Amino acid sequence: MSSRAKILAGVLLLLIASLIFFESSKKDPVNWYKSYAPKDKIPYGTFVLYNTLKETRGRQDFKEISRPPYEFLADSNHQRGTYFFVNEYVTFDDTEALQLLDWVARGNTLYIAGRGIGNTILDTLSLKIDSYYLLNNLQRQPLLEFTHPDLKTTNPYRLDRDIQSSYFEKIDTLNTIVLGMYDYKKGNDTLSLEEPKVHFIKQAFQEGTIVIHLMPEAFSNYFMLHDSNYTYTEGALKYIPEEGAIFWDNHYKVGKPIQTSSLRYMLSNRYLKWACYMLIIGIILWVFFEGKRKQRAIPIIRPLPNQTLAFTKTIAGMYYEQQDHKSIAIHQINHFMEYIREQYLLQTSDRGLDFIERLASKSNNTQADTKKLMDYITSIGQKYPITKEELLKLNTLIEAFKTK
Repeated sequence: MSSRAKILAGVLLLLIASLIFFESSKKDPVNWYKSYAPKDKIPYGTFVLYNTLKETRGRQDFKEISRPPYEFLADSNHQRGTYFFVNEYVTFDDTEALQLLDWVARGNTLYIAGRGIGNTILDTLSLKIDSYYLLNNLQRQPLLEFTHPDLKTTNPYRLDRDIQSSYFEKIDTLNTIVLGMYDYKKGNDTLSLEEPKVHFIKQAFQEGTIVIHLMPEAFSNYFMLHDSNYTYTEGALKYIPEEGAIFWDNHYKVGKPIQTSSLRYMLSNRYLKWACYMLIIGIILWVFFEGKRKQRAIPIIRPLPNQTLAFTKTIAGMYYEQQDHKSIAIHQINHFMEYIREQYLLQTSDRGLDFIERLASKSNNTQADTKKLMDYITSIGQKYPITKEELLKLNTLIEAFKTK
């Protein structure tokens, strides 16, 4: 790596480190997501309520239900107690609602804290829900109070957050008991309900009871930990019967836990996320600057020279110096016979007239020239020694045969 590249990499790493430092030291923004999940400690989680009920009732009388109510009641229809729902909206389908009503009718309690519920339960109880708007007041901070004298306070409870609320536009006055009312705060000094709206009711259903609260924020961490608002939640929970278990619903939750991958968990944590980013950036930089393939120069290996010609010249010179013409002739004849076997696919063990005719036909030579060459080769094989002139004649005849 060159010096300039090292400087650029150092500057880039410094900038990345500075970005990570400022991002990691920045304060997390408040998460106002309305999850109502029991494990969430965010403002609109139900961590405080969940642990309060669990400690009050004990493990035996507090049971978490993560399955849909239809499945739970189908398998545990004999269970007795209070089925507790808290979520932004708790919308049962018709079959599930009828099963819940059948369970309540046998002497159980259904407690729902949600801005809206399914139409089946509302129609059965002769209830109608509507939303409450104030067009001349953009700050919709609700004031809540109970109707029961023992629970009613001098000043109403206040939720200092702008929320949209629902109320019971229609109730069955003969069978419905109003438990609580609310109104939006009007003006800076107004701490009274000028136009109270019913949002908390109780109604008997055969041998059981149904309790509906249309403001789930009253059961959230933020509301319970703000001033003395926890006493309001305690009052609302007094309508849960002391006998029987509490079945805490984890199915109808906006923020119910879901299966997540390890990577998603890492990215949800700021420090793990930036550590992962830093690792990826470091790997990219390493690949860019140092990841080039390095190897030693491969030496040039020159091929071995062809020594066949030199060897042939050496052997020929040796025979020439010794004047051993017969040995040279025998080698040349053997080489020529090998040439015939490979080139014309003929057996050379029998060199009769049939062999001569076939060889002459395949080599484009006349039978007379072919027979002359074969006869001369036979004579050379029978003579010892032979002269230089006879060796040259043999070579001339073989070359003449090959050229045709």
